[in-house]
Amino acid sequence: MMRWILWLALQGLIANGALAQSSNQASGPAKPACSEAEFRQLDFWVGDWDLWYDQGPDKPRGKASNRITKNEFGNCVITEHFSMPGFSGSSFSIFHKPVGKWRQTWVDDQGGYYDLIGGPAPKGAGYDFALELVHPEGVKAPYLRMIWQVQDEDHLTWRWQSHKSDAKDWRDNWVLHYVRKGSQ
Repeated sequence: MMRWILWLALQGLIANGALAQSSNQASGPAKPACSEAEFRQLDFWVGDWDLWYDQGPDKPRGKASNRITKNEFGNCVITEHFSMPGFSGSSFSIFHKPVGKWRQTWVDDQGGYYDLIGGPAPKGAGYDFALELVHPEGVKAPYLRMIWQVQDEDHLTWRWQSHKSDAKDWRDNWVLHYVRKGSQ
């Protein structure tokens, strides 16, 4: 009797799978993963970049490079490879559909780790895209964010900003000027 019940259950699973497969074929090919417009919102950042930043009065410009790639994970994830003398790190950014926001995880060779969330800026914000530090429950952390200001397809400014818990005005901690490699 038990064999008979198992056999019937197996036949039901096979039939349901066949029905699901035939209904998927009838409605056409499946849409590729990450093909929605939201997954393109950070594409302006993709490319090979030369970066410079001010180090203070009477000091030379600091230089860095950043390689931002896509398609390593099926066109879903934007991967960052940042490098400057004495410091390097990487990030993974993806549009997280369940919450309708972008998520980024950053790690570096100094033991740094950041978990950030955000997306396109509201109209009139003065920047184009922002990710803010996630504050895990019970952890006191500074208020930090990064913003992108796009000048054109070959130039953008990235700002790492902070504010105190009782203040709402963001201040720049580090400003990187991006120039796409091969452009002026």
